[in-house]
Amino acid sequence: MVGPRGAEESADKVLVEAVLRELSDAADKWEALVEEAERITFAVDLGDIHAVANADGKLVELSLHPRATEYSHVELAERLNLAFGVLRDEAVADNAARYGGTLH
Repeated sequence: MVGPRGAEESADKVLVEAVLRELSDAADKWEALVEEAERITFAVDLGDIHAVANADGKLVELSLHPRATEYSHVELAERLNLAFGVLRDEAVADNAARYGGTLH
């Protein structure tokens, strides 16, 4: 026969196991979201600049056409900022479509 103390310990064990299962499930879901984010990329090709970023905002590829060497520092900065702005707009639209809301 299990006394009151034994029943209490058994209930505690069941509760702890349930919480651990929930945490494990949440961790699995988080890992899946991270893996998905790593696979999602956004690309922009302006002819003279080609850039690719992943869903985390990391620039994973950047290539410049040889004529980009003819740009002044300001012109090149403007072209790069234009490309990065397009990538950001794509990421914002994708985030809104997938999860609703806005990025901060």
